[in-house]
Amino acid sequence: MICRYLCAVLLTATPLWGASARELTVELWATRPLTHLTATPVNAPRTPLEVEWVSDGLRTPTGARVKQLTLSGSYRLQAGDAPEAAAAGRWTIAWQPDGLRVLLTLPSEDYVIAALNGEAAPDEPMASLKAMAISIRSFALLHADRHQAEGFGLCDSTHCQALRLGHARAEVERAVRETAGETLWFGGRRAHVYYTQHCGGMSEPAQDVWRAERASYLSGHHADPYCLRRSPAEWHAQIALGQLSSIFEAQGWHTPSPIEAIRVTRRSAGGRAELLEVAGRGAPAHLSASSFRFAVDRALGWNQMRSNWYELTVSGASLEIAGRGYGHGVGLCQAGAYEMAREGHSELEILGFYFPGAVAGITPADHGWQQLAGAGWTLLTTRRDDGLLAAGNTAWARAQSILGHDVATPVVQELPTTELFRQATNQPGWMLASTRGSTVFLQPPGVRQNNPNSLLLHEFLHVLVEQEAGDKAPLWLREGLVETLASPVNDKPELVSVREIDAELAHPANAAASRHGHRVAAEVTALLCARYGVPAVRAFLRNGVPPDVIKTLGS
Repeated sequence: MICRYLCAVLLTATPLWGASARELTVELWATRPLTHLTATPVNAPRTPLEVEWVSDGLRTPTGARVKQLTLSGSYRLQAGDAPEAAAAGRWTIAWQPDGLRVLLTLPSEDYVIAALNGEAAPDEPMASLKAMAISIRSFALLHADRHQAEGFGLCDSTHCQALRLGHARAEVERAVRETAGETLWFGGRRAHVYYTQHCGGMSEPAQDVWRAERASYLSGHHADPYCLRRSPAEWHAQIALGQLSSIFEAQGWHTPSPIEAIRVTRRSAGGRAELLEVAGRGAPAHLSASSFRFAVDRALGWNQMRSNWYELTVSGASLEIAGRGYGHGVGLCQAGAYEMAREGHSELEILGFYFPGAVAGITPADHGWQQLAGAGWTLLTTRRDDGLLAAGNTAWARAQSILGHDVATPVVQELPTTELFRQATNQPGWMLASTRGSTVFLQPPGVRQNNPNSLLLHEFLHVLVEQEAGDKAPLWLREGLVETLASPVNDKPELVSVREIDAELAHPANAAASRHGHRVAAEVTALLCARYGVPAVRAFLRNGVPPDVIKTLGS
């Protein structure tokens, strides 16, 4: 439920260290050739849009040829056997000489949800979910323009971060919401963050994977007992030598044929293979271990070789590979983070273990989200404000005295920027607050600039009203009852139908329209309270407003 307290939009300059939230443009299905897709509006009775690539443009259902299509809103896109993508944002479908390009522009917090949705285990503990959310956000905001020369920001492959666009479970959304805007910082700059599925018990120095990456918090050689307690991550593969010859030939590599032996000639300090020698008939050839792994996985499946940490043995006509770990081994180990969380470590302890010296915060100058206990409610904030706590205690006690029942402990989250407020609530920046379930979102204190008691009373009443409301309770009654209980009105209602009021509340064209909708809803609800009494109106809230009562309102 959304509370429509209003304010003027405040425009602020982007800090020197970079924004804590922004829009991101992502290329979807970046590694797949696309020639046809279907775009279906979500929750809208419109015909799906079929788009087909042809040599001279995009062919639409009308037969017209265009070079680019733009869609705005919530859509579900399907492209052949590629995973479905469902999201709200700005979609661009563009013709390219080799197929379709699909770009999605979406808020950075929605991006974090999609990436975490794809990375998290189904039973992932909350602390490791939060550690991963902070890691994902750090990477995304630091590399937001990584593909700028190609006309977008990020891709959805592992070159950037893989996404799962669609329904996300409540725990994933909570982890993102409760870390909103938080990234890792080191020396006043946003940290370079990487993560790996399972490091095999020893982290790899980033410099051994990416030569230019020299950050001290990625120096590696870091024993990780946690991931090994979760699983040993041992794997095995067997590949026929003749098959390897075919793979090398397809890559354009000149290697001995037939192959008689392959051995590791150079390893990183952590033990992972860096250089291989291929021996047989003809001069030996040397291959990068990473190139070897990607060539094999591309040809035989991406789970054939899970890392570069392995031993090689030729047995008969086959190469036997015995390995450990999954991924490059740099940075946060997801298996280890899971185990740390399961053993009771917090997200900050997890991040401190994998990125020593880096700190989490929304800016390099704060300490991230702090949880403060109120009297029966919880405050999430980036700054301690005893005045807000006192105002919340008064408002929560007053709200309970008015409606007389308890709910799950309300959480008030004071967002530090208007952009984060917009992204957390999907509401315009001219609103002061928004309530969803038992969570109240507040604009920054500099935007609110009013008496916090009345604002928090209003929002806490929303929490209680929404807890009591049944499925048949109309929006105008839910909003109007809060307005009436918070600040009684005695004005005669305008001659506006309740359907019109609902429409104005649900989709206000601007702040003035929202203000008008709330005022009229309050006047109508106050009239009902005067005629039938507050207990009867609360029964309407639970069971719906009887048709004969609606008729008395002239609607």
